[in-house]
Amino acid sequence: MIRFFTRLVKSLVKLILALCILGVLLYLFVLPRVLPLRYTQSVEHYAAEYGLEPSLVYAVIFCESGFHSEAVSTANAKGLMQITEDTGVWVAGQIDGLDATSVDLYDPDTNIRIGCKYLQWLLEKFDGNQETALAGYNAGHGKVAQWLADEEKSLDGITLAEIPYTETRTYVKKVELVKKLYEWIYRV
Repeated sequence: MIRFFTRLVKSLVKLILALCILGVLLYLFVLPRVLPLRYTQSVEHYAAEYGLEPSLVYAVIFCESGFHSEAVSTANAKGLMQITEDTGVWVAGQIDGLDATSVDLYDPDTNIRIGCKYLQWLLEKFDGNQETALAGYNAGHGKVAQWLADEEKSLDGITLAEIPYTETRTYVKKVELVKKLYEWIYRV
C-alpha cells in the first residue's frame, strides 16, 4: 500500500513538473506569437497621453492588423490601427506637431498616435461607452450616431440595444475579449 502511494506521489510530481515546464514554454514561446506585445513604447505613451487603457489599444491593434504595420484593408485603411487617409488627415489636424498633409499611416508611432487620439475622441463623443466607441471605430462614427438616434436601436441615445451590422457586432465582441486577455495575461 505504501508503494502504491509512493508511486502515485512520484507520478503526480512528474505531472506537475511537466505541466509547469509546458506552461513556461507556452508563456515564453507560444504566447508572444499568438497574443503579441509589440510597439510597447508607443502604445504605453499614447494610451497615457489620451487617457486610454493600454489593453484597449493592444486589442484594437491585434484585431485590426494583427500587429502588421504595412496592413491595408479592403476599405484602404492602413497600418497597425487601420486608419483611412481621410480619418488620418482629420485626426492629425487635431494633434499639435503633426502635419496633416504628410501623415505616414504606415509609420507605427504615427499610426498608434492617430489611432489613440481617434479612440479618445470616439469615447468622448459616445459618453465614455466603450462598446459604442468601438462600434464607431469599425462602422464609422456617423453611422453609429444614426443608430443611437433610432429608438429601435437605442433606448437612451448612448447605448446600442443591438449593433445592426454583424461585422461590427463581431468586431466589438472580439476587441473586448482580446482586451480582457491582454489585461489578464500581461497585466496592462
